[in-house]
Amino acid sequence: MKFSVNISLAILIIQFLCGCKNNIKEETSLKTGKGCEYATNFDIYGENESKIIVIRESWNSETNSGDTIKQSEYKDVPFKRVVCMSTSHIAYLSALGLENCIVGVSGSRYISNSAIKDKIKKGDIADVGFESSLNYELLISLKPDIVFSYGISGENNQYIEKMRQFGIRVVTIGDYLEEHPLGKLEYLKLFGELFGVRERADSIFNDTKNSYLNYKNLAANSKRVKILINAPWKDVWYIPGDRSYISVLINDAGGDILLSKKGKSTPHSYNLEEVYSRSSEADYWLNPNNYSSIEELKYSNPLFKNIPALKKGMIFNNILRNTPEGGSDFWETGVVEPDAILRDLIKIFHPELDTGWNLKYYMQLK
Repeated sequence: MKFSVNISLAILIIQFLCGCKNNIKEETSLKTGKGCEYATNFDIYGENESKIIVIRESWNSETNSGDTIKQSEYKDVPFKRVVCMSTSHIAYLSALGLENCIVGVSGSRYISNSAIKDKIKKGDIADVGFESSLNYELLISLKPDIVFSYGISGENNQYIEKMRQFGIRVVTIGDYLEEHPLGKLEYLKLFGELFGVRERADSIFNDTKNSYLNYKNLAANSKRVKILINAPWKDVWYIPGDRSYISVLINDAGGDILLSKKGKSTPHSYNLEEVYSRSSEADYWLNPNNYSSIEELKYSNPLFKNIPALKKGMIFNNILRNTPEGGSDFWETGVVEPDAILRDLIKIFHPELDTGWNLKYYMQLK
């Protein structure tokens, strides 16, 4: 499978397609990492100068390997020149005030952060390409202290090993695999630890976590609404399990996704007719792929014009902050603003609960 340079968008495809694989094992409850409240794919052991960070390769079901970093490796030689292979990595560093550390990115056209885009235009930050198209000569010339990458199963990881062969320190981050929005947010602690700003990271995490939980409580006693989610992709409609990232957000906002499998995080594939037969139950239709208007949806399939949520105009998509080049700030800045995303969903489902809020990541299709 060819992955987009924008890992945030690519992960959507991974989540959809993994529902089609026949070799997925029965899911079990994931345990939070040591030193974490919600994140499951990294641990922080020890105290003070004996701390050890373990970042697990949770995308690889055949091994328990991963990156192990001792504090002595980054305390005395801090990471000052960083390459980010995912837009979410930029969001974590930006939230911590560490944008000036970034000297290279992957897929500059998909980045939403305006400060980073300005630096790219000025030539202060280089675009090193991605995966099979990675510009190794340029990457080496940047002399990065560390490259933050992402891991996926299969041959797509070969570029990581090649970087390591050139003596480049690469750490693969699995934030995109976290099922809970606060689990993604918690990677602030990992970056904060590596860059010596752990107190700042903890402060941002705690403030945002408390904000998220307060909004969750706000919606807790509201009438539940039913949600139709996504749209068909090549005649197959993928519905995320109720443990997935987007499902947790929708559930915490007072919504239930139609046909979502209980106890699952991976999507389940349905044919169009199966989902269409249940679509009349939906109060709202969310995230219909990249469609930006009701007319586009109608044109894509004549059946859609009969869906009540479409007739009522109750269709919302998380594309309000998309860039003209196709970047998604929902999957960039949104990883450190789960409370804002939750607030958007509450505003959609229960507008009377938060009259002062204007949608930040979602837009209503017209």
